[in-house]
Amino acid sequence: MIAAKMAPAGGANCMRVARPRPAAAAILLLALLAPLARAQSAATPLVASAHLVFHTTAEFRLGGLPVKLGARTTIDWHCDGAGYGAHLHMDTGGFDQDSQGVYGPQGVLAPKRYTEKRPFHEPESVAIDWQARQIRFGGAAGPAPPVTGAQDRISLPFELARERLSEPGRFAPGSAHDVRLIGTHDVDPWTFNVAAEETVETGRGPMRAVRYSASRSVNGAVETMDIWLGAELHWLPVRIRMVDRHQSVIDSVLQSSELP
Repeated sequence: MIAAKMAPAGGANCMRVARPRPAAAAILLLALLAPLARAQSAATPLVASAHLVFHTTAEFRLGGLPVKLGARTTIDWHCDGAGYGAHLHMDTGGFDQDSQGVYGPQGVLAPKRYTEKRPFHEPESVAIDWQARQIRFGGAAGPAPPVTGAQDRISLPFELARERLSEPGRFAPGSAHDVRLIGTHDVDPWTFNVAAEETVETGRGPMRAVRYSASRSVNGAVETMDIWLGAELHWLPVRIRMVDRHQSVIDSVLQSSELP
């Protein structure tokens, strides 16, 4: 489960295409390639970079009246031996999420700083110090240490993709996976249930995907989060749908993607 894993430092986490290099002798070449092959077979890495473009529909109430807006949303991802970065930008309203982090044992993503910018609000950040086992919301320390495997809202889809690539047998339809989700003010428990494979209509055409669904009750209201990971896109997200406690809906569907 996500909440039960931490991170190898170092970045056997990002997939890059290996290019042959000339060697002085065949025996030296074999000596170099053998450990590389063993290292690559030991882990199924994430792609080194991705640029994903979504069409987003937002539905909410403003002054008691229903409002529906459309937006272009981009997600940019990169990772290397030092760590990873993920950034989401929605052009309507200027909504942004940013996550920067490293790896813990077994390659799990370990966010170190998460920043969120909502429309008409100043950016808010949370810092996670895994060595000191402390979370700081703005300038205030959180009441509890970070739990191994905790993710923020933009690192989460990529950690799910990493786990799906590394341990596909764990994600059979009907299985449940606990996640501690780091926000800008608190850390909340979510349980994601895995559905059977389905087809998602995207701007790239129909795509095979698996949906991860979670819901929780907040002061009598229900919040939900659904993430569809694309089987033909290295299990990166092809659709993300969220419903908050006010029943506002944000639904983002993939339109295009750029991968190395």
